[in-house]
Amino acid sequence: MKLKIKRFIAFIIDIFIVSIISEALSNVSFINIYKDQYIETYGEYQEIYDEFSNENITLEEYNNKVIYYNYELSKLSIISNSIFIIIFIAYFVGANCLYEGQTLGKKLMNIKIVNENNKKVSAWIYLLRTILITGISGTFLLIISVLIFKEDLFYTLSYIICLLQYISQLIIGISIIVNKNGKGLHDWICKTKVIELN
Repeated sequence: MKLKIKRFIAFIIDIFIVSIISEALSNVSFINIYKDQYIETYGEYQEIYDEFSNENITLEEYNNKVIYYNYELSKLSIISNSIFIIIFIAYFVGANCLYEGQTLGKKLMNIKIVNENNKKVSAWIYLLRTILITGISGTFLLIISVLIFKEDLFYTLSYIICLLQYISQLIIGISIIVNKNGKGLHDWICKTKVIELN
């Protein structure tokens, strides 16, 4: 199996694991104290969407309400987004440090991360790789933005942050595919590579 395919499968496995853990913790009421309020607010948003779909409200009314609900849901997501960031860092940095360049996905695919000289990678480099490849920087910026800015400005910023996050992850994915050696942009920045083990 090609290294690029192994990398992709390993990443999907790792994202699945981290997403399950993050989601499970976010659904524990005493950890995520906003869980019930989020569900209730999301239900209200869904009603507004249904009203718009059934043409009971105008596009302008819908857009005004979407800005409000986007802001409220983002505020109520602060704890779950923080859990997401913590679990991603703990998993991707912790597992790679503990197993010398391997997460569970990489172990299953028999690949590992090394530096350009085939040596061990530092925890700081694993952290930088995690920030670049997982998009947690965008989630962090959304948390900060919702705490600082008002509804209208936050709505615009959240759109820009999500767009930039999508573009950066797309560039990383494309760079892995198009480079003959399978190095992604994050590998070039961090001076790392992924190798197959015998």
